[in-house]
Parts: sequence; structure tokens; C-alpha cells
Amino acid sequence: MRDIDACAFELALQRPISEGKALADRLLTRLQSESLGTPRSFNYVTDNLNRDGRSGLSSATNTRLSGLNPKGFRWNTGDDNVTYWYPQGITGSSDAQADGKVNGRRFVMNAWYHKTTARPTKGARLALADITDPSNIKYRLLLLVDPIEDSSGKPTYREAAYDSGNALHAGGIVWYGDYLFVADTSQGFRVYDLSRIFSPTKYDSDKVGIHGGESYAHGYRFAVPRIARYRWKSGSCKAKFSFLGLDRTSNPPALVNGGYDSSDHSKKLVVWPLDPATHLLEERGGTTRASNAAIIGQTRAQGAIRANGYYYVSSSSQDGSNGRLYKGRPGQSNTSVKWVYGAEDIYLQRDANRIWTGAEHPGRRDVVSIPLP
Repeated sequence: MRDIDACAFELALQRPISEGKALADRLLTRLQSESLGTPRSFNYVTDNLNRDGRSGLSSATNTRLSGLNPKGFRWNTGDDNVTYWYPQGITGSSDAQADGKVNGRRFVMNAWYHKTTARPTKGARLALADITDPSNIKYRLLLLVDPIEDSSGKPTYREAAYDSGNALHAGGIVWYGDYLFVADTSQGFRVYDLSRIFSPTKYDSDKVGIHGGESYAHGYRFAVPRIARYRWKSGSCKAKFSFLGLDRTSNPPALVNGGYDSSDHSKKLVVWPLDPATHLLEERGGTTRASNAAIIGQTRAQGAIRANGYYYVSSSSQDGSNGRLYKGRPGQSNTSVKWVYGAEDIYLQRDANRIWTGAEHPGRRDVVSIPLP
């Protein structure tokens, strides 16, 4: 791992944040005034978690991480085995709030993308899990949606997708305050607002948006709207946004993004300062410049965070089909520990000093943590 010049990496909002919030608010107003849906508080969602997770880890994961004090849970068997939704990004309440809790409870949140050749896709969804009591895991699925205007100029919404029409991969997520930052692979970040959640009127799995006097969210009871999109400024150096993590130990806190490659060790990690007052990227002159950047030095990187000056990188298939978790800082050699099969994005639960990942492969989707190495 080595430092590189960060001043050439620069992001800007696609449009002012006030416009994104205004469109989301117009959508909520329309839903409510025309009886097309109901705005919901985050507390309401957490009081209506409807799926039972399975406490503990699979025997394969316990064996793989023997000696590392692994802990965690598994999704219900349906979500563990489904082949057309794949978990990717991970975050939690310790990212959202400095004390590690939201409304006195601890949460882990996983992002899943719709893996399909069908068009349109169903985009990306969230699995919000209450881990306050490790023996009683409850969770709920929510759909990410992007507000738009219909042909008459009225607000509606669609699934979260790339401009190409493919489902948003959501390879990395960070929950900071009320906002959820989602990696937008070649472009930057998208920002979704957990204070503007709503419920549609109908639960048809094949429909999304407002149609014929009803609203839909692909069968999900809750939808989370986008309010902003950060994209590369013209002329900026470029890096991939395959994954996304948070550093709460720096001043100011910062987002860390990086790129996946199966054979190239020279993909970049880029660090973006956050504004603790607005919970958005720190802006100067209408743009955000990266504060640090580094060469990862590992292949198959799936996630990264930074804490106390060290980078932690989750890589898949480094020991045969199993992953490794690397620790390092620029100019020093990396150390590593065993990591899980299908390792993805990572999240640091700071109040417990444990690092989490959610494995992606069907039938092996443990959501697992170990003490920070």
C-alpha cells in the first residue's frame, strides 16, 4: 500500500441538494394528498420488523474463523438461498451515530442488488436488522427508489438503476445521520434519505411507481427515496466506487471508496471528508476534493474502512475460494487474518470494536463479525 496524490480527485453534486430534497418532498406530499401512499418515520419501520434472522453462524464460517472469536447471524432460509438477490454493501448504527445506537438500539444494514437479465430490474433493496439482542434477530426489507417526474410533471419514482438500466450494484453503503450513501460504481455516490421513507398502497412484486391511482414498490412495504447524486467533476482523476466505508476516527469523519479488480493490485482507495453538521460531503466552492488516496496493493478488494490511521481491506478468494482481511497503512507491509467465503463490503461496529461483513453466495450468507485486528 502506498500514498498517491489526492488533490486531483474531485466530486460535485449533480444538482443542488435543495432540489433533490424538494422533489422527494413533492413526492411525499402527492402520495399523502392523493391517498397514494403514507410517509413513515424510521422509528415506525424499526417497530415493524417482520422477518426472523437465525442467531449464530454456519459451521463452515465458524471453522474458517476459528480462533478469531466470530459472531453474527444468518438471514432466514428464503433470503439465504435466493438466487436473484445478492447482498453487497454493509453499514450499521455505529456509522450512523457516534454512540453506536439509533433510538437506543443497534442495527446492521445490508444492501442487495437484483441479479437478473430482465428489464427493468427491481434495482436495490436494504435489509435492516436489529442486532440489539443477538439471540433474537429481527429484520425487514426496504426498496431503494429514485424520485422522478412523469410526463405531466408530477412526481413519481422508479427502482434504483444505472443509466444503462442495470440494477444499482450497491457494492458499498454508509449510513451517516439520516442519510445512506450508496456506491455508484463508475460515477460516485448516491444519497438516500432515511427520514423520508414511505409506504405504497399496493404490494405487486412486478410494479414500481404510481400507476392507475395506486403506488407500488415491487412488493415491499417501505421505500427509501434518493435525494442526491455525487458525480465526478469534469477533468477529475477517476477511481472506481466498487465499495464504500467510513472513518469516524478522523477529523472530520470521512468516506472511503475503492475499486475491485480480480488481478490488478493498483486499484485506488480515495478518502472524502464529511461535514458533521450537514452529514454530506464537505464542500468548498461547490465541489468536494479528496483528502487522501492510496494504492490498495491487493486484488479482489470488496470493501474498505479506515480507523486510527489504518486501512482495513476485505478481499475475496485470496485463500482458494476464501477471503482475507488485510490491515495496513501506506509505506508499511500489510498484515492479514482469515476471512469468510464470499466476503464483501465491511463495517466497523465501534462500540464493540468489531468488524463486520455480509457474505454474498446463496446458502452461505453469514453476516459475521470479528474483533478489529
